Amino acid sequence: MLNTEDALVLAIQGGDADAATAIVDRLWGRVYAFAYRLCLNATDAEDITQETFLRAFENLGSYKPNGQFKSWLFRIASNLFLDQKRAVRSRDIVVSEIEREDVRAMDPEAKESQNELIRALFQAMENLSKEQRIVVLLRAIEHMDYPEIAAILNTKESTARWYMYEARRVLRQKLSQRFDLEGMADE
Repeated sequence: MLNTEDALVLAIQGGDADAATAIVDRLWGRVYAFAYRLCLNATDAEDITQETFLRAFENLGSYKPNGQFKSWLFRIASNLFLDQKRAVRSRDIVVSEIEREDVRAMDPEAKESQNELIRALFQAMENLSKEQRIVVLLRAIEHMDYPEIAAILNTKESTARWYMYEARRVLRQKLSQRFDLEGMADE
């Protein structure tokens, strides 16, 4: 049985323009949020998202419906980000709107502590390799499993796990310099 995305892909491959609109409407936000968390810049995230869908539609003939269309899009977005990172090295740190919404309901002192932690986390993530950052975001934000992450990165599952292990080590080291993280355990 085909999932919704694969059914839409088959319809697009059959020439259904409404199906193309439906799949963009369905997945645009997820791809954009992923791209934003990768590059920490709204304009770049928008560009990556647009280019992701353009490339996906250009290469739709090569996609085989197997329930992994969203992962295929994330792989395209990851590759675009990696290409961009090769060309541009640094970006301003921006706290994403999603994290700020969680903070709005807190009292002012708790908000400031939470904002400081979020800023520190994004700063610490800049010390990660591009691959480590992708793994952290796919695992923590998109809740993907390691085989799916490995497929997106076109690497072995053990390599994806290693990237996560190293990312945690770096983040723990960087964050422990600013916060008391004695009780922080490995997952």
